[in-house]
Amino acid sequence: MKKFVILALSLLLGGACFAQVRSSSDIDSKTFVIGLDNYIVGGAGGLGFSIKSSAFKVEVEDETVSVAKGNNPKVILYQDGLQVPAAYGYSLPKLKGDFVVGVHDFTGDSLHELVIAVRDASGNGIIAFILQYKDGKWNSIGEIGALKGNVNEIRVFRQTLTIKNKKTGALYTWTYHKNGFTFKASDKTDSADKLL
Repeated sequence: MKKFVILALSLLLGGACFAQVRSSSDIDSKTFVIGLDNYIVGGAGGLGFSIKSSAFKVEVEDETVSVAKGNNPKVILYQDGLQVPAAYGYSLPKLKGDFVVGVHDFTGDSLHELVIAVRDASGNGIIAFILQYKDGKWNSIGEIGALKGNVNEIRVFRQTLTIKNKKTGALYTWTYHKNGFTFKASDKTDSADKLL
């Protein structure tokens, strides 16, 4: 019985860590967002997915991210530093580096949310927008990131996104709870706004 319990715990812990481990496809694609269900990397490309039997296609081209539902016209979600659905009351700097666009279920309702992540050209800043399709439009349910510090990737596991400052070792986490993301930091950072 004791061996069975140890084996079960090993499998559970191993499974929990698996989403945080960079897979061979992550390595090949050079993604900087680890743990998404499906994604594209780079300044151009397309990704198809569905939500409640509605088909969507998101495209990245010329620093613009747009999405179309079926044969409907494209809706621009991100364009050259302009975050169309952004809830921030101030302007974020333009990020003209790499893009990762993917899907993941953060809300626990078995429906995908869309993630648009942008890493600046210096490789020291990341912004990620989490968008939910509801009532016929895309709404931002979370905007996370760190532009100050030495950060180069985001790790996704279940409802949590984590960014690590490579220089200080500090971890910044955003976890989805019912109506939005809550922020915690392993250092003395008391507000996510201070990272921007």
